[in-house]
Amino acid sequence: MSLAQVLVHDALAGDEQAFVTLVEPLLPAAYRLAVGMLRSESEAEDAVQEAVFKAWRHFGRFRTDTELRPWLFTIVANECRRQRRSRWWSVIKQPGPVEGAGDPEPPTDPSVAGLRVAVYRLPHDQRLVVILRYYLDLSFKEVGQTLGISTKAAKSRTYRALERLRLSPEVLPDE
Repeated sequence: MSLAQVLVHDALAGDEQAFVTLVEPLLPAAYRLAVGMLRSESEAEDAVQEAVFKAWRHFGRFRTDTELRPWLFTIVANECRRQRRSRWWSVIKQPGPVEGAGDPEPPTDPSVAGLRVAVYRLPHDQRLVVILRYYLDLSFKEVGQTLGISTKAAKSRTYRALERLRLSPEVLPDE
């Protein structure tokens, strides 16, 4: 039995430290996913914290024959979606730059800023595949596992999102 399998077994038995040991290496990527979806560091922190809490509460549902990373990313993505659907989200959030987006200064290249705006304007499902594939560098297989779809469907969704980005006025070069 590998160390990961032992930790999963212990976490399923209620060992909180084993769960933390399993989840801790995934937190930076989960946070990047949440920032990409919510465009706010503080909202992303809240989403990841709530997602990890939900993952712990429902860890008994985790299937030991699957990978933990896509399972956790699914919970983070669903929590981001829940926060965005919140009644107050549209009242509180104003469109604009990402709050403290990790870059010390805003991008000086207008095409980079335009691309970010275009990604943020994608529908939730398309934005999610772009963030999973290109921000987190997940394989199409992992994207599919995270979204609960086939690898082929993950490729198709990514292709449609990229096509939409290509047609977006925010990323079209000035003529």
